[in-house]
Amino acid sequence: MKTHRATTKWLILAVMGALAIAWLIIGLWPRSGMAAPPLWRAHADGAPLVLAHQGGAMERPSSSDLAFERASEIGVDAFELDVVLTADGVLAVIHDTTLDRTTDGVGPVGDRTYAEIRFLDAGYGLLGEDGEVVRDPARNPYIGIGAYVPSLEELFREYPSMPMLIEIKDLGDRGLASARELRRLIDAYGRATTTMVACNDEEPLLEFDSLPGERVARAASKPEAYRFYARHALGLNALNNRAPHEAMSLSLTSGLGPFTIDLTAERLRRDCVARGLSTMYWTVNDVATMERLLSMATSTGGIDGIITDRPSELLAALSRRGIR
Repeated sequence: MKTHRATTKWLILAVMGALAIAWLIIGLWPRSGMAAPPLWRAHADGAPLVLAHQGGAMERPSSSDLAFERASEIGVDAFELDVVLTADGVLAVIHDTTLDRTTDGVGPVGDRTYAEIRFLDAGYGLLGEDGEVVRDPARNPYIGIGAYVPSLEELFREYPSMPMLIEIKDLGDRGLASARELRRLIDAYGRATTTMVACNDEEPLLEFDSLPGERVARAASKPEAYRFYARHALGLNALNNRAPHEAMSLSLTSGLGPFTIDLTAERLRRDCVARGLSTMYWTVNDVATMERLLSMATSTGGIDGIITDRPSELLAALSRRGIR
């Protein structure tokens, strides 16, 4: 009996020792992942980048030509936008994979040619205070004045130096085709250093990464972000050293069963910084939340960008702090 207990004791100690050694090795594992280019990092004074979500959908109709024109005029740091492949293989800049919510058209984007989509009225995409589209002409002055859905190629031509965070919205085979067309346009317009690619689904990003050409920064897909956070939460941070992405585009919180996870926590931000990742938060439209994030950014760092439907409000908040 004593021999059995002694054997069990030594076995437990051996396992614990092995785990401790493994933990030490992981902790010392050098970082060799993707570092975010300076373009996608906060300014030297700690001010986060201002990214106009859908071009600034609470100030001009979502993803319309008017939205991007306005965002450029007020001096945002980057456009945040979404692309969907049309029936004739054009990447249309639109938030949804259907036309119903933000235009006067109906049905899937992929069922129409870009020429058909171009003639639709994109003025219906203005967002109200509740985040819903304002389709009432009495409250939306942009309906009927010629707003349209631009193509990504048009934005590349019209705003050649504007950084763009581009999210692929198509999934499955269409997502893979979107990734290939996006790669083609980036190469054709020399946009590798001013573009960041994103997608909730991992497969289009892996397809994009596999294509030849200059490295283009990208944000983590949803599965990649989950894996990153799980390793972080377990203290296995070094396992994230080889992350295949340069940025984390995160909501402020995330639900896990009955629990709410604070994704702005300093420890998570610090781990992203240690791994050379740019960290951006979406979609921040409340002024009080903007102010809270700016306080965190200038005091403890680790907030490289804020994605907002109200870019002029965020710029004003930065101005009040004297850092813009």
